Amino acid sequence: MIDWQSEGVARKIEVAPLPLEIESYAEGGFVVESTIFNDFHPWLGIRLGTEFEEIVPVFMTASGQETPMLRVADPRGDGFWWLRNDGWDHADKRHLSELQRSSGIYSIRIGDVMLRVENRLSTFGRADIQAYVDDFRGDLLWMIMNDAAGATATGKGAGVGAGTELADALEELHAASQRVLASPAVTIREGQAPRPIAKVRYNMASFREYARNPAARQLTGRVFDESANTAENRYLRHMLAVSVKVADAYVSAASLQAGFLDRLASQEIERARRNREMEMRPVDPDVFDQQTEEIKRKLDALADFEELPGCAFGRLGQIPIRIGHRYYENFSFYYSRQNGSGSNADDEVDYRVVVLPEGFFELILGSLHFCRNFTIIGGVDSRVQETAKKKRFRKLTFTSVHEVVPQTDVLEKRTEKRRGLEKSNWLVRLSGNERRELKREADAGERRVERSLKRRKSISSSIDEIGWGARRLAETDAGLDRLGVSSNSSFPTGMRFVSNPDYAACLSAFNKFCELFERGGLDLSKLEEISSIGILHASDIYEKWCLLKIFMLLTHDFKFEPECGWEEKLVAASLARTSNARFEFSRDDLEMKVVLTCQADMPTGRRPDFVLEVISSGKERSRRFDQKSGRLGGIVMDAKFRSTWKNGGLRSMLDELVLAKGYDKAVESGRVFILQPCESTVHPATSPLEWGAHCDYGSTQSHRQGWIQTGVASSGAHATQHLRRLLTIVFQNAFTVPQEGRDDYGNITWTSHSFCFGCGERHVSSAVQAKYTKSGAPSWLLDCKHCGVRTERTHCYNCAAPLFKNGTMWTYHNTVADQVTNVICPGCGSYFDAEFN
Repeated sequence: MIDWQSEGVARKIEVAPLPLEIESYAEGGFVVESTIFNDFHPWLGIRLGTEFEEIVPVFMTASGQETPMLRVADPRGDGFWWLRNDGWDHADKRHLSELQRSSGIYSIRIGDVMLRVENRLSTFGRADIQAYVDDFRGDLLWMIMNDAAGATATGKGAGVGAGTELADALEELHAASQRVLASPAVTIREGQAPRPIAKVRYNMASFREYARNPAARQLTGRVFDESANTAENRYLRHMLAVSVKVADAYVSAASLQAGFLDRLASQEIERARRNREMEMRPVDPDVFDQQTEEIKRKLDALADFEELPGCAFGRLGQIPIRIGHRYYENFSFYYSRQNGSGSNADDEVDYRVVVLPEGFFELILGSLHFCRNFTIIGGVDSRVQETAKKKRFRKLTFTSVHEVVPQTDVLEKRTEKRRGLEKSNWLVRLSGNERRELKREADAGERRVERSLKRRKSISSSIDEIGWGARRLAETDAGLDRLGVSSNSSFPTGMRFVSNPDYAACLSAFNKFCELFERGGLDLSKLEEISSIGILHASDIYEKWCLLKIFMLLTHDFKFEPECGWEEKLVAASLARTSNARFEFSRDDLEMKVVLTCQADMPTGRRPDFVLEVISSGKERSRRFDQKSGRLGGIVMDAKFRSTWKNGGLRSMLDELVLAKGYDKAVESGRVFILQPCESTVHPATSPLEWGAHCDYGSTQSHRQGWIQTGVASSGAHATQHLRRLLTIVFQNAFTVPQEGRDDYGNITWTSHSFCFGCGERHVSSAVQAKYTKSGAPSWLLDCKHCGVRTERTHCYNCAAPLFKNGTMWTYHNTVADQVTNVICPGCGSYFDAEFN
């Protein structure tokens, strides 16, 4: 921001704490992204290095016209800034700049280097960005001030640890400082002043005045002045000021947490009430039509499929078959003859197998949940073979495909179902399974409410105590101020803080206070920096806000222990732009650790905002495919702060991150997601669940790429629920399957190296139950005894991809529009269609 003194002369320039990041541009030159806001207008300034001192940057119009930029000296003596100048406003005494008002793409030539400025218009204003700053500052202080102290207060409730100790230290400091205020140490200095005759302490000046005027009523005599403005009292005022500042910071952070818990409790109460009272569920017509269109697309792809390789062998045949389960060989299924087809000799085989071309196999695999009967016309080789166990089977190998005829009326049935939904006003009665699921979620929600209100009560109590203590310290400080005591942070060299018990008690209480604050790894000098974080450079604020939310989810919600000294690293990463800031978290009970890297350097020179990797730290490593590194999973997350997106803008941005920047190469899973604050960015909605209109979890791409909404403005207590669900994808795909064992009595037990995503507690063996599908494959129910959240770990019956059913709140798989407990496989798109089966 610039306060202009006169044309071309700045009186004051307020510079953002961090510069905008410049990236190389694919077409040559460099590119920078800037933002203009609706209620404040920062300048975009360019500062050049010493090697460019003689160069004048020029602003280039679309027609190719060049205009020299305005050079303005920084009043602080920090060099010069180059600005886009569109004239001087004599009335308002300020320069004008198109870059402050208009979005678009602009070009600036600096010597032979081209800088492309992508100026984006944001509907966010000062208050919106300040909300991120306040939330970020509050969470950061809460983590550092409360978490370390809370670790020493196990069993007392969240917030009680830091709150109790801070309140005790404040009370001790107040009591000692009150004793000092009642009888402060003073210095006595001799001076001279006119005094009444009866009170004069005579000196030479007194006798001279008396000799000149014997009748004088007052004479100058010796006086002794008492002053409380001693070095000890000045340092005491410093201690009081620091304590009040820390206490105010705690109250501010705790108040934000209390407000969050209030909103969370009210939302969970409403969710639980709605779940218990629900009889009918609304069906989103767009989601239903989209799923119908997906079926039609698959049928059209089958109808259009044709593969005629030049080296095909076998006779041309028209084979009507019914596809069964997958065979162990690649691109193969078990099959059976349709009624009336085939020869009697074929009855002598034990089973039948069909081998399909790879592309055709994938199409069939994705269609089996609504069609199993096909007539395939093409080159086919048919022969009877025998297994090692002397079982005879017929093997059909299609060497070419001329035509495919799917035999299904699924589209007609869905058209009929749609008419029924229209008649019922797009409402369906809940199934028994859905009722049970909603009741279970209501019970879990009520447990969350109980815990949230308990924490809210303890935090509110600490807010009241510390707020009252801070006000009393402020009153003591005001009393010292009335005595003429100034403040000084220099520790006095005298012995009064040792010899005087009241002063010694003040110093002892203050040291306890500082020790409590610095126990979190944050020295007092950083408190001022955190408190003065500005709102300029909103994209950087949002990125740091996302970092803090990821950090809190890992530690608070998923129970990971951060590395020693994390506080100092987190503060440093939050206040400055650092590359390769690496944080480690561990869970010894699961032999698992997480590595979160901010601004991770890639070999290509690119730096994604966040790279999170899940790594085995023990014997579990041998059970995974990557035995050398022990990596169990990972994800790349890039924060993009926008107020709106153009149609297709998020998809285009995601393609740029993957195809142009290669972010998918940063983790072995290739999982890349955008974090952004806008709601309703998915058209049509990808899921009938509540997140469907706001998030794309890559439900048709095995959850490898997509975007989620996370922000403070409109989400309230749900600000990070979508982010939590995203991290759930990473961890659930990293968990190994439960292992079978036996207890001391020979009973079968199951051990799961996993934790509950509702509360972070590990799934104990007594809460893990196995059940078996019709094919004999196991699936597991994992109940949390602590919070009641249940996960079902199963697999797709078509492609065997792992599936996780986390209820209607935490399930990230796509689900059937009119039956939300029925998940759709992210690998092949299959789901259990009760009508079809």
